[in-house]
Amino acid sequence: MSKKINAKTLWDEIIISVINEKVFQEAAVENWLKPLKPVKYADGILLLETENNFAPSVLNHRYRKKLIDTAKKIDTGFVNMRFGVAGEKIDEENTAPSSPKTENVSQKSVKSAFFSHPINKKYTFEKFVAAYENRLAVASALGIANSPGKMKQYNPFYIYGNAGAGKTHLLHAIANEIAKKTDVRIILISGEGFYRNYSAHLNRENYREFESAFEQADIVLFDNIHELSGKRESQLELYKIFNRFHQQNKQIVFTANCPPAELSGFQERLITRFQWGLAVKLDMRSVETRMAILTNMANELKLKISDEEITHIVENCSENIHELEGIIVNIAASVSLNRTEVTGDMVRETLKSRRIEPMKGFISPKTILEAVCSFYKIDLEDLKGKSRVASVAWSRQVAAFFLKKYTPLSLAQIGNELGGKNHSTILHSIKEVENQVKKEERVAKEIKEICIILTRN
Repeated sequence: MSKKINAKTLWDEIIISVINEKVFQEAAVENWLKPLKPVKYADGILLLETENNFAPSVLNHRYRKKLIDTAKKIDTGFVNMRFGVAGEKIDEENTAPSSPKTENVSQKSVKSAFFSHPINKKYTFEKFVAAYENRLAVASALGIANSPGKMKQYNPFYIYGNAGAGKTHLLHAIANEIAKKTDVRIILISGEGFYRNYSAHLNRENYREFESAFEQADIVLFDNIHELSGKRESQLELYKIFNRFHQQNKQIVFTANCPPAELSGFQERLITRFQWGLAVKLDMRSVETRMAILTNMANELKLKISDEEITHIVENCSENIHELEGIIVNIAASVSLNRTEVTGDMVRETLKSRRIEPMKGFISPKTILEAVCSFYKIDLEDLKGKSRVASVAWSRQVAAFFLKKYTPLSLAQIGNELGGKNHSTILHSIKEVENQVKKEERVAKEIKEICIILTRN
């Protein structure tokens, strides 16, 4: 394009082009690119502003290279693109950092403790599907990966969400990103792994070896820290590690299944420290987000499946991404084995053979309570009351389980729905149902039947 073009026109044409050519997922365009404001285009350099402090890191890392390639096709005079935060001066002189290579990450420069979990090379920022509800979590994680320990207000970094929301993926993505840039000592370990290793070295001569590993580490990433619930001595060791890292400005990252304030079986001083930094929630309730994840996975498996069938899977199953991916794997295996194409009947048969759960957020608390009362043949007034009769108490626990699983309510809010129960009572109820489902086939059958009732409703 030889004629002179202004910033807004160029940016509008870039957006149209990446949409038409499907350069990025639709969610990425809506959440990361469209909110950008073009402020200047001079000497072949396009300046763009965002309201999000972390967005420039994400944009440079994930989108800049392909945006530049697109811009060069539109204007032959295009040279570069810069991203800045509204109200701050954009550096027009220095070139923004180029997007890192997306090849497999070499782990040669990463020194890990002898008990540290291996870093999964597949879990990268590039493969984490961008979604509106997770912008803060992804941008913060990338910012921390680029400058671990440098931003004290984000140390510790605490990521929470339900199972299958992508917490572990994001944790490994941080480790992979740090490993690209520098020679670091990383410890990546689960709460259960920490407990086992600490217990194995306690009161032995090689305890010093365990302690030394954390003293020498530059960054520590704790996955599923809620697994330390009730483990007092391990929590005391974690408390000492936390204090040492925080004082030395070394980065600490945690993942858990709930926000710090809702952790059960933890010392108050630890919970307080978890709240010192930034706590963000990962959420996969958006249909569009989960569709994008399954579409990506289907493409990786070279599975031809229509958007309609992807939508059917997402709308009729749990928000747990691992479960959804398991369905795609099953369908892919059937297609390969039977040398056939994906059909609606095949998808429905696959869903029928697995645990069917409605999507969280589509069922009201009223509907859940009515369904539980109907199933167990008790009055709503009794369910919300103080009766300790075994059948009523169990029904109340089941109601708490479904309210937590299928609504966005906090534990305190669930307690209010059930007549003013406190959050620790609700947490105990949920765990009791989860344990009984694993132990008792009868209970598992009851829960599945209620799931089906809710799905039909």
